[in-house]
Amino acid sequence: MNHVIGLMVLLAGVPLVVGEGKPAATPTIRGKWEVSAATFNGTAFTGPKNRTLDFGEDEVTTFDGGAPTGFVAYTLDATTDPKHIDLDSGAGDKKALGIYTLDKDELRICYAEPGAGRPARFDSKPGDRVFLLVLKRVKE
Repeated sequence: MNHVIGLMVLLAGVPLVVGEGKPAATPTIRGKWEVSAATFNGTAFTGPKNRTLDFGEDEVTTFDGGAPTGFVAYTLDATTDPKHIDLDSGAGDKKALGIYTLDKDELRICYAEPGAGRPARFDSKPGDRVFLLVLKRVKE
């Protein structure tokens, strides 16, 4: 469970890496995003306030109150429906498989614990061991 929470914390501001053979990240995903809601296993996550994620070209960095706390590599596949995102914390050989959607200034990412199957919908229910993040773009 600690590994799961750690990955969730990282994803609140972890780098995403675009893999070979996959479509490049849509330029609109790049930039700073504030975590407006986070759920795991059907329960709202009550972690640090002021958590932001900064999506770069190939990684996302997590910040708590302005201080960097971690990063995660990612791979996007925008040719699927829903679109796929694979997250790699580098802490093992298993990736967290997920889905994402971008609607103007809202980014939703739903992903399973590392080693588990990819979620099919944007939902986190008790017992499913799935994270759901809702991010709002930070206006600069």
